[in-house]
Amino acid sequence: MKPEQVPLLRRSATFVLPRWKLVYVSTPKAACTTIKWLLSDLQGYEPQMFYASLSSETTRATTVHQRRVLWRGTPRLTDLAPEDLEAVTPENGWFFFTMTRHPATRLWSGWQSKFLLREPRFMHEFRDETWLPRLPESTDDVMDDWESFIRAISKDHDAPVLADIHFRKQSELLNIGVAPYDRVYDTSEFGQMMRDLQTHVEAQGYTERLATRRSNETPLPPIERAFPSHVIDTIADIYADDYAKLGYTDARPPRLGTGDYSKELVGATSIIAERGERIGDLAWRARRLDKSLRECREQSREAEASAAAKRGLWQGLTKSVRRR
Repeated sequence: MKPEQVPLLRRSATFVLPRWKLVYVSTPKAACTTIKWLLSDLQGYEPQMFYASLSSETTRATTVHQRRVLWRGTPRLTDLAPEDLEAVTPENGWFFFTMTRHPATRLWSGWQSKFLLREPRFMHEFRDETWLPRLPESTDDVMDDWESFIRAISKDHDAPVLADIHFRKQSELLNIGVAPYDRVYDTSEFGQMMRDLQTHVEAQGYTERLATRRSNETPLPPIERAFPSHVIDTIADIYADDYAKLGYTDARPPRLGTGDYSKELVGATSIIAERGERIGDLAWRARRLDKSLRECREQSREAEASAAAKRGLWQGLTKSVRRR
């Protein structure tokens, strides 16, 4: 691989596993939580390392999306020396892959997990937006707020939310057409990806069966009501590059459910959203307390150093007086 082929838009999204000759570039809202846990297991990390975070992630599963400093022994592509990067080729036994998702279902998933379920960071960052969804009581509430979001981005293709990695074009994030992927999977090919990875790591000496963790951040599956023609047209316009470069020939998302959501499912969604708000409250409070604790410890160290210096000065003066 050459330096100019490396996806640079999100350098921290590249995961290099030298022991297994494996490189993955993560795509938000395209099974990246599950795949990162898979890589974590391959690297022998303890889950508690991620769970201990004070971040506002609303589930244990999503704590895997932490700062890359935790991923010791898993460098980024940009961390590699030129000669090591050049060696990342299929001829040398490496497998370089990523996964993408149909643009329409990815947008639905992103809107639902970040806004409908009130993920704390997003609710704070976009707190002034008029399209933020309410706590739903019915399918009609969900559809009305989804359409409000679609109308907003249809009017402004440069809206800040579309610059966020969870809503940005996948083809841009992944440097499609330049980065030399061995395979770009669709989420519908997850089973094939698992079989390919198993074959690859076994060739590198891995002797266990790869296992995935259940991770479903969105309780409401996409349904036909969410994708009338004007919504599909808006998504196809905004994500035209993804449809073209990633091979999605049908603007309409696959496997849409019919009918409305049950009252119980909508009610459960509201409960999850309220818990997201509460987790945000606690995470904010925990980070403030952690910062105060670190400041107190620093002040204590400074006070101890100052006291030690004064003791040394006093002892020096005492010895001087005695000599006289």
